[in-house]
Amino acid sequence: MRFRIGLICLFLSGAAAAGSVHARGPLQQNDDVLLKAMRDELARSAAQLKLESLDKPYYIEYAVTDSESFDIDASFGAVVRASHDRSRPARVTVRAGGYDLDNTGFVSMRAMMNFERRFPRELVTEDDYSTIRRDLWLATDTSYKAALEQLAQKRAFKKTKIEGEQIPDFSREEPRTSIASRRIFQCDQAKLKDLARRLSAILREYPVVYESGIRLSVRTTNKYFVNSEGAVIREPASLVTLNARASTQAADGMRLKNFVSFAAPSIDELAPEAEIASAIRRMAQDLTDLTAAPVLEKYTGPVLLIGQASSEMFAQALGPQLSGDRPPLFDQPQMAAMAGQAELADRLNLRVLPTFLNALDDPTARTFDKQALIGAYNVDDEGIAARPAPLIEHGVLKTLLMSRRPRKEFPQSNGHGRAGIFGPPSSAIGNLILRTTEGKSFDDLKQELLRLCRAQGLPYGVMIKSLDDPGITGRDAESMVFSMSGGEGRQAVTSPILVYKIYAEGGRQELVRGANIVGLSARTLKDIVAAGSDSYVLNKSESGGSAQGIMSIFSGGAGIPCSVIAPSVLFEELELKRGTGPVRKPALLEHPGFAK
Repeated sequence: MRFRIGLICLFLSGAAAAGSVHARGPLQQNDDVLLKAMRDELARSAAQLKLESLDKPYYIEYAVTDSESFDIDASFGAVVRASHDRSRPARVTVRAGGYDLDNTGFVSMRAMMNFERRFPRELVTEDDYSTIRRDLWLATDTSYKAALEQLAQKRAFKKTKIEGEQIPDFSREEPRTSIASRRIFQCDQAKLKDLARRLSAILREYPVVYESGIRLSVRTTNKYFVNSEGAVIREPASLVTLNARASTQAADGMRLKNFVSFAAPSIDELAPEAEIASAIRRMAQDLTDLTAAPVLEKYTGPVLLIGQASSEMFAQALGPQLSGDRPPLFDQPQMAAMAGQAELADRLNLRVLPTFLNALDDPTARTFDKQALIGAYNVDDEGIAARPAPLIEHGVLKTLLMSRRPRKEFPQSNGHGRAGIFGPPSSAIGNLILRTTEGKSFDDLKQELLRLCRAQGLPYGVMIKSLDDPGITGRDAESMVFSMSGGEGRQAVTSPILVYKIYAEGGRQELVRGANIVGLSARTLKDIVAAGSDSYVLNKSESGGSAQGIMSIFSGGAGIPCSVIAPSVLFEELELKRGTGPVRKPALLEHPGFAK
């Protein structure tokens, strides 16, 4: 589903607009060259851009992310790469036609082959007013001509089809003015390099580790957005992430990997070094233990997901399925058959979770239980103010995440239009918060797991503590199949990393490896039978419904920051199977650092 939604959205960037730019109150931003160039070129394009006898743009928007970052990769105590980067990718959208019918929401084979439309235009990073305007002028001209071509194709296609109720292609929204102070990039690069060296050197203590890495990233962005409806926005943000990963092979050749991740709005708010070091050692020891663990060939029965595994499961199985994005039209029946839509989009006012679970997406929340939430934002990537969306109440789906692409039930955006590096905005989660009204302690959940095992005549149940995040550990063939597959029977969540048998008699735990979850989807979440009183905060980068989904498979580009908070959950029945496929033989010689 993610691959298909990403593929579809990649070609919907469409085109757009006219009208005059107006500000609501004094902006006092004459010193900001980038903002002035954007507003001035937008005003000119909105007033004058038109090809004779063809549609004038009815909407134009410029979205620029002025970003500065410092990234460090370190391995086994040495810095592998350190880079200080500055960039200004610009998304220029032009829509031709009108709010009811425009060039977007239509996918043609010809548009799919036009790779030029899929990538943002990089503006100069210096504050050169004339050059910035030139870049925006050229991008606007290209987008307008592409919009006219796509609109003509869409109109011709619609003449051959009988359609039901007409739904607008673009929602009318009140323009917003929000000018926050620019944030200046600051970091001590030498100090961060030393930190990365010390943390990565910890993995030298573990002979079993074949490969490992620390990625420390510090990023400051100032997002600019102006449109022909009058929106003018400048929104600063900063993010620090530290990911540690390690991989090895078992004696039978099975590849094993593990990771830990930390995120915060600033270096000062990142977890203390001692805490990070302790988590890395625990991660490495778990990986060591996995090499000696037996393989779980197959299992069907109750499964308890705790901590990271539960939040990651909801991030993957539920988050993308809450999108309200309406599927586009296709000029090829084969493409339409592949498209589909979010699994829950047709289940409004029906139960999708157990009655003791509620779900809210609140991008205005900055923290949860004193932990920073990286999915927070004030304004979405379509210039709409962020606001909470009460999605699921007592298990019943009440609303969906909406961008400015309306659907029959929800004609307006609820501030969840989000964009990655590639493609236009689409609806995606910000801070997805799941709460239970009947929380149980871990001991109670464990006892309920064992009770279900005994009732089903099973000698043991299964507990999962963590799921893989290929964005951190690396994308192998298996994770690419997960991202690109569709249809019934696809793997809905990534592979578990830490899996334990819990024996019905005595409660003994045994670490196992090699299992994949089969058949779990958004529609099976209603079969959860219990939830914990705990809450795990997961901060991650998510592809969402945007074009980033497909592009990240091949380029590894940055995704959309989001947070998922969820309790531990118990399924009455899930199926687990050993992964299949060829494996490489382990290394023939010992690790050189530990060779005798």
